[in-house]
Amino acid sequence: MIILIAFLFALDYPQLVTDYEIGHQLFLQENYRDAADYFNAMLGKYSGSEFVDEIRFRLAECYFNLNDYQRAKKNFEKILRKKNIDYLEPECLFAVGLIDILQNNFTEAEEVLQNLLKNPAYQQEARANFALGVLYYFRGSYEEAKEKLAGNVLLEAKFYYAKSLSRLGDPLRAISVFKEILDEAPNTPIAELAEFSRAEALFYNKDFDGARIKFQDFILNYLKSPLSDYAHYFLAASLIHSGDYAGASEHLLPLTRHQDNLLAAHSSYFLGICRMNLMDGLGAVSAFQRVRANYPNTQIATFANLQLTNALIASSDTARALVSASQLATMFSSGELSSVGEYLTGMIYFQKGDYFHSAEYFELILQYYPNSSLSEPAASMLLCSLNKLKQYDHTITFGSRYIKDFPEKKSPWRGRTLYFLAEAYYNKDNFSDAEKLYLRVTKEFFGLEITPYAKVGLAYSIYNQDRQKNALEIFSSMSQTPFDDSSLVIAIYLGIGYTHFNQAEYIAALDTFEVLNNTYPKDERCAVPALFYAGMCYYNLEYYGQAIESWEKAVGTYPMAEKSAEAGFRASDTYFKAFEYDKSRALFRWVVENHPLNEYARSSQLAIGQSYYNEQSFDDAIREFQKYLDLFPTSEEAASARKSMEMCYYRKGLESMDEMQLFVDKFSHSELAADGQYQIAHKYFDEEDYEKAIDEFLKVVVNFPNSSYAPDALLLAAESADKTKNWNKATELYKRYLFYFPKGKQKDAVYFNLGTAYYNLKEYGEALVNFKSVVDSCSNSQYIENARHNIEICQKLLGEAGTAPISVEAETDSLKGEE
Repeated sequence: MIILIAFLFALDYPQLVTDYEIGHQLFLQENYRDAADYFNAMLGKYSGSEFVDEIRFRLAECYFNLNDYQRAKKNFEKILRKKNIDYLEPECLFAVGLIDILQNNFTEAEEVLQNLLKNPAYQQEARANFALGVLYYFRGSYEEAKEKLAGNVLLEAKFYYAKSLSRLGDPLRAISVFKEILDEAPNTPIAELAEFSRAEALFYNKDFDGARIKFQDFILNYLKSPLSDYAHYFLAASLIHSGDYAGASEHLLPLTRHQDNLLAAHSSYFLGICRMNLMDGLGAVSAFQRVRANYPNTQIATFANLQLTNALIASSDTARALVSASQLATMFSSGELSSVGEYLTGMIYFQKGDYFHSAEYFELILQYYPNSSLSEPAASMLLCSLNKLKQYDHTITFGSRYIKDFPEKKSPWRGRTLYFLAEAYYNKDNFSDAEKLYLRVTKEFFGLEITPYAKVGLAYSIYNQDRQKNALEIFSSMSQTPFDDSSLVIAIYLGIGYTHFNQAEYIAALDTFEVLNNTYPKDERCAVPALFYAGMCYYNLEYYGQAIESWEKAVGTYPMAEKSAEAGFRASDTYFKAFEYDKSRALFRWVVENHPLNEYARSSQLAIGQSYYNEQSFDDAIREFQKYLDLFPTSEEAASARKSMEMCYYRKGLESMDEMQLFVDKFSHSELAADGQYQIAHKYFDEEDYEKAIDEFLKVVVNFPNSSYAPDALLLAAESADKTKNWNKATELYKRYLFYFPKGKQKDAVYFNLGTAYYNLKEYGEALVNFKSVVDSCSNSQYIENARHNIEICQKLLGEAGTAPISVEAETDSLKGEE
């Protein structure tokens, strides 16, 4: 007992967590060898602890990923024998089953997996059923594998489902499933395997032409992609040693919010060191404060406290004020003057525009001096600072809790606190709660400097809830009061204009916006929205020329204003709708070049391409659509740009087969690619280049097996072989048609032509069988009379139907419908 107690006290749990996390990070970086060594060392270090099974499980995973299946299985089975942790048992069974499959121990694998499926939680589990399906596949039980894998959403399951279809002689369905994998997971290892297996499926089913085409595609399109692992923290430490503080900062910044507190604390500390050396004193203060506030129990926090003084001194002209405030905080740590130092420090930062640190100091007052006379001013200024930082969620969380905890305060500062909280709700589009708080300020704190602003906020909250008339009443009443603050006046009159506009009162709205623009022509806050909405009013009144003039004035006067981007777009769009493409393109380009991050830049670039497309200038359109994809590759409209570019290449292909070939090569996954490939093949057919036509028609079949062109393409490939009198190739292709498309619409023609091909090969028995298929299975066929005639000829040649054996006369009879 004494030894056990000594062991428990000796176990360093934080160190255990740290050690485990280092091994875990190595595992996540796919550094399985080092991870295995690390977890192996941990087994010795923490043997006998309650965590040994978790450590052993990770060690076994490492061995599994290193393909060391013997040691992996040994460790998984050791966990199973101990049965200490229930949740690890099914995971270990799953792993052991996979290892048995990989080692061809199929009987043992099935026993293990069936045992796993006895667990109700795993009976419908995709991985367990996937493993069992793979087991059947490797055992050669392809029907069972297909049934087990069908409908399984795992990409790996789809992969083996397709391979099972291939083994069962269904290559078209197999390559269709492989294509699903390629579409779902492009540029991944399994996509590479799927592309290879598409070709393999054709090969196994003796479609060697198709296999050749797809293997060529595979060789051309798939290169080995290098995978690189980065250790950001240690790279940053190296960069600090070399003096590259800016480079180190780039790697440290993302780590400062890492879930591993120790890593985050050290990253924040060294980020502070970097910023100090880069002469960014305030940034250094932020980093050191983060260490001190968020990770106070770490050893690095002590060093952060020591460095904080240096960082404050480095913050330039406010250094003395901050030192003085710090001294006040030390001198009056209790009593009536407690929190004065912190409050003054917060105000210094606020006046300096450093709202992050002002918020930090105001929050310290509320945390450590909740009963101070400065707590309500600190609460109000904290909310204001957070709003300046656009941290509205933080404002709402803290402000609503503060009002609930201290509901009785009636000082003017409470009115300000409510106002700043209302502002946060408004900026989060929670207009209902904002309205309640604005209304409370206007009623309970009348006469405060913020009351008119609260009333304007109330009107805008109502306006945003689509109660336009109520909002207009408030705006109109406020317009009767002369205010000194121009920003307040502008907000009131803009509100009047907006409410008129939203009620389709365009003349009244236009009057308001034009008065605003004439009154404050050089105030961007007013002129830009006034000009923009004046343009919108003109547009809705169908005065398109004046609308464009107003929008172009906004663009010309305030080119970098955010709303000018939309003004430029709308002017361009109006030109576009009037088919004045040159003018529209000039403004669209202006939007893209001057506001590349604005949402209208995307629409503008797309419209430039569309304008060229409308003019049938396809090369110019392609260039602009490609530019769109280069600039905005992940946008929602990227698919539309790609589709439009496809159409450009397709339209060019209608004029030139070379261009059509380029279209098919470039957009092999396009819905139109099947049509394009079919046209290419048909061109060779029409030009009587039948050998080339066969190849091109077969590309339609193997690349687009589900397209409506596939049956006709295979039939024309066979007819091309007919044209060259390559009867062996013709019979092969006609038979493939019947195999791939047993319900094909032209099955009667295929039987008839196949019979003809066999006849020409002097295989009269096979010819007879196929001519009879026309008569017996296709009673409405146009070939039926010719087929009956040809049956008689074949029978004569074979000596059937009571006729004489083959004679010279029979051989000289000719088939009907041979051409």
